[in-house]
Amino acid sequence: MKRILTTVLLVTLTIIANFQAPLIQAAGTGGMPMPELYDWAELGQGLAHRVNRTDLVPSNFRNNYTGGTPQLLQFRNMVMEVNCTRNMTMNITSEDDVNMPYLAMNIKTERNMHMTINAKASPPENIPGPAQGINQYMQIETNSTGPMNATLRYYMNQTQLELELGSGFNMSRMTWCYWNETDWEPVQSRLTADGFLEVNTTHFSVWTIVEQGQPEETGSGEPQGEPQRVKTMNYTYTDMVPQGFTHQVESKQATMFQFQNTGLYMNCTNSLQLEVSAENQYNQKALRLEVDSGEALKLQVQLRESKPTDVDEPGKYMGFYCEIEPNATITQARLGMEIDPAQVQAMNMEMEQLTWAYWNGENWEPVDSTLTDEDVLEADTDHFSTWAIIQVEETTEPETSTGIPMPTAFIAIGIAVALMLRKDSLGISS
Repeated sequence: MKRILTTVLLVTLTIIANFQAPLIQAAGTGGMPMPELYDWAELGQGLAHRVNRTDLVPSNFRNNYTGGTPQLLQFRNMVMEVNCTRNMTMNITSEDDVNMPYLAMNIKTERNMHMTINAKASPPENIPGPAQGINQYMQIETNSTGPMNATLRYYMNQTQLELELGSGFNMSRMTWCYWNETDWEPVQSRLTADGFLEVNTTHFSVWTIVEQGQPEETGSGEPQGEPQRVKTMNYTYTDMVPQGFTHQVESKQATMFQFQNTGLYMNCTNSLQLEVSAENQYNQKALRLEVDSGEALKLQVQLRESKPTDVDEPGKYMGFYCEIEPNATITQARLGMEIDPAQVQAMNMEMEQLTWAYWNGENWEPVDSTLTDEDVLEADTDHFSTWAIIQVEETTEPETSTGIPMPTAFIAIGIAVALMLRKDSLGISS
């Protein structure tokens, strides 16, 4: 099920020749809180010029923009930062229910433009509304066919968004989408360090921000080896590599998370707050964690191929590390990893010699491990730390010297002595 933050743009671009108009510059207080302003050097110098109308919700508000000069428009219910390489007129209308913290548009074009923006609190006509969202849209019209490149940036105020959505969300799954006349089409987006969700585009149409990758939850029946139903959370169709991924695992609810590069099976006797991150190059089948905890638990799992700084590299190992950090003491746990025999063979290792090992602060300490018929290497433990799968060499007994075994030698000597005594008693000389 998708949770959608809907802030939609449909932009009208019309050529206006040699248009110049003075900017309205005003400083003031009030209105919505804003992030820091940033100078886009390629479009203009200095901070944005401000149009401060926090006393009103815009209705057919006409604004003149001078090319190459960043400009900030601040209204009672929305804030927009505009940058364009050419002159532009803007006509802005918004319904009272719209609530847009901060939207920035960086536009590169070779022609002067006219832009008409209509912010609404209900979906544009003939476009289906999202299943969940805050119902804020920007409906605009365009008749320009000139070439254009634009960057859209939306300030992701997580506190505000969670209040509007009524629940938490995963920031790493947020992405820009546009309406392609049939469906919402996601576009690769990036979350910047200063909290903006950013996307590049060559067209303005109907845009929205979507929490992509909310997985379908399925019960897999009763798979082999598992007594309870398993909830499957499938993220593979989003190409998602977990980075700070969080999920609340219910008590005794076995859950299988499937990501683009790996899988994670999780089951706990108590409720568990799970946080998972994986390096992009990490690529293993599935880690299995079954935890017996006397209390609610928070578990951080870091899956990586690069060596953690506080451990030594094992001599022969499967090429990955699992850093598992609980916030409380666990009673008992079982680790499991699905092993790919082809990978083991390619690494010149032996399946029968693999074992789980943990870093004890000085060296890697192997623990008793079992390889199941399904090629899952399992080990029981009463603690979590940094774990790896290593190969332990088989130990052999030292070879004895060649010749007659000692017991046989003693028997032979005894027989020889007996024969000699027998000869003496019979008076037979040697």
